[in-house]
Amino acid sequence: MAGTTSTLLLALAGLVTCQAPGRPRETGVPVPAVGDHAAYARWMVRSMTWGTMSTISTQASIAGYPFGNPVSFADGGTGNPYMCVSPLDSSVKDLQANPKFSLTLSAAQGQSAPAACAPESGRGDPENPPCARLALTGDFVDVTGSPEFNTAVAALNATHPTLNSWGCFQAGGSGGSHGFFLAKMAVKQAWLINM
Repeated sequence: MAGTTSTLLLALAGLVTCQAPGRPRETGVPVPAVGDHAAYARWMVRSMTWGTMSTISTQASIAGYPFGNPVSFADGGTGNPYMCVSPLDSSVKDLQANPKFSLTLSAAQGQSAPAACAPESGRGDPENPPCARLALTGDFVDVTGSPEFNTAVAALNATHPTLNSWGCFQAGGSGGSHGFFLAKMAVKQAWLINM
């Protein structure tokens, strides 16, 4: 298992080759063999458009408990998920206190989800082990003003163009009335189940 995690970490650290930036998600991206864990994890990060961001809550009523929240993301071929977030969001408030978080993806989210993921197939479910699950763990990093800012803009604009109307792509992080800014997950670990 430790070797698999190491392989996945190396794979996610910039060796993504499944798809060129700017193309719609999943179009022309073959699903890798189940046994090729590193390629499968890269494919999931490249193919999914959203996941569940889990933080340690700072909300008074649930302080210290996990808090999950959907977040749109794109990796632009880097292996690091980029996202547009607002400081008004509860998850971002949590991340300002503790930058550690996880991002969970499921093959059930994909446009071409396998039958193993679909309850309506009579034999599938998102919790079914053949329905791949990937949990990335890492640190929240604001990329405003960094050399990665343009990479983040290109990645997110290719798959989430509506974010531009929110002010996400404004240089300097002055994103509209909600103060949207671009950030990434600096991946520390990847945990994958696929069978």
